[in-house]
Amino acid sequence: MFKMNDSDRNYSHPNQPPSVTNLLYRCVCGHEAKVDIESGGVCPHCFRTVHPEAIRQAMSATVTVGDVTQATALQISDLIEEDPFIGSLLGHFKLDRPLGRGGMGTVYRALDTSLQRYVAVKVVRASENNCGDANPQHVANMLQEAIAQARLNHPNVVTIYYVGRQEDLPFLAMELVGGPSLHERLKLGSLPYADVIEVGLQVADALRHADQFGIVHADIKPSNLLIGVDNQVKLSDFGLSRMTDDERKSGKISGTPSYLAPELVDGVGLSIQSDMYALGVTLFELLFGKLPFQWKGTTVRERLQSQGEAPIEFPEPWPKEIPIQIKAVLTKLLAKNPGERYADYDSIIKDLRRLMPVNTTSGGLAPRAMAYAVDQVMLFATIAPFVFAVMILSQEENLRWSLWSIPIVGLLGFVAPGIYLAAIRNGWRSLGCYLFQLRSVDSHGLPLRQDLRFTREILRCMFTWLFPLSIYAGLFWPGVDRLLDLGILLFFAIDVAFFFVTENRTPLHDWLFGSQVVLDVERSSLVVNPSTQVPVKESFSHGS
Repeated sequence: MFKMNDSDRNYSHPNQPPSVTNLLYRCVCGHEAKVDIESGGVCPHCFRTVHPEAIRQAMSATVTVGDVTQATALQISDLIEEDPFIGSLLGHFKLDRPLGRGGMGTVYRALDTSLQRYVAVKVVRASENNCGDANPQHVANMLQEAIAQARLNHPNVVTIYYVGRQEDLPFLAMELVGGPSLHERLKLGSLPYADVIEVGLQVADALRHADQFGIVHADIKPSNLLIGVDNQVKLSDFGLSRMTDDERKSGKISGTPSYLAPELVDGVGLSIQSDMYALGVTLFELLFGKLPFQWKGTTVRERLQSQGEAPIEFPEPWPKEIPIQIKAVLTKLLAKNPGERYADYDSIIKDLRRLMPVNTTSGGLAPRAMAYAVDQVMLFATIAPFVFAVMILSQEENLRWSLWSIPIVGLLGFVAPGIYLAAIRNGWRSLGCYLFQLRSVDSHGLPLRQDLRFTREILRCMFTWLFPLSIYAGLFWPGVDRLLDLGILLFFAIDVAFFFVTENRTPLHDWLFGSQVVLDVERSSLVVNPSTQVPVKESFSHGS
């Protein structure tokens, strides 16, 4: 167990320098000793070494912080090296091996002897050293978890199977999720951008479902997001969840310090916006491999309050592999004022879907050439009748009548192409791209901006736009049409040449706008370990 108080600023060991932050550490031998959060310490009774890395990992656990208006204390349960429950039978569940430990209990893999399947069983941690009666608050939290999760029927929420008690030992059986938590996955580094968006969509949809029942999760973080064998994100650990219409209002707040919304530290009640804030911290961490804020201060209270004032530390320079558009979404999720965050989860899902990249498999030469031919024939077919009409009018003997009618007819010929450009600007695909399942995206696989789509299509269809103008000019200014024809052929030749000489087969009009033409197929599902296998005990993991 760790205890941190505002007044703890002593020495953790006679041979160590003065501490910046001291913790009162309860060793597994049952004795207490002061250790330093930066350098660790040694138990003076059993001489066990307390490593600073273990302390830092414990600091990321879910904790209960006392009344923030008074002296702040942080308590984290210690991890017991020897587990007396391995092999024991709780009801019809035989505990096999531990999967995870947290401040409220231990999660085991267990065999359901009635159905002969493996499940995850959470055993509520006893008040001290897993001996004696369970902590009443932990029991209440476990029941809260069971009530909350049992109400939810969603593919991205861990399913609750059973709640029981054996010899005053409460336990909870739930779905066993194969694969690591996202906390484990982060040990390999940040996730690819597309996978982070996929995680955000799945978690936001699960939270939207919970909100329909008036439930706030209250502890969103990577270690509570598990990856199933089918790459499906599973939200676990509803032990701190609250009903938004029946919230317990006390001086205490529970959660993981790095993910707590600023308003919770100020005593404001839980809301879906506080879950949104934690989701924002989680997505930021998954994307950049670090938390969005730097903590300041030497006490828990100072650190929590500093988080409510610290600016978001986006990486500089901005990573080229990450679209800059995600910055606006993260900024809104991490707003200090809950009123400046999203009003509902539908809005989050809408923005994340807009930022989901499509499959970036490049379209081949044949389908792109055929799509180009279809679009040019279609456009020219809408302009050709007006071109012929202008040619006929130019032969009229009544020159006065033809002089004012020719420009009108010529302009009318560009009405249909203008409608076509407006549709492209608003996100529609051309007929050729639709027929051959092609889509134009930026270098990240996201839709092009409206202005870029519009200008790119003008260059792509340059031949169709300028050829009629060349004919019109030749009717009145002989020789000008030849210059225009030469310019059209030169641009077309350079545009095609770029396709063959560039590494990524990019024509000039795509090279100028940083766009690419890709196959319009559904993107592959979430890839948790794209290059390296996550070291998980026999591929099973579970939150606690």
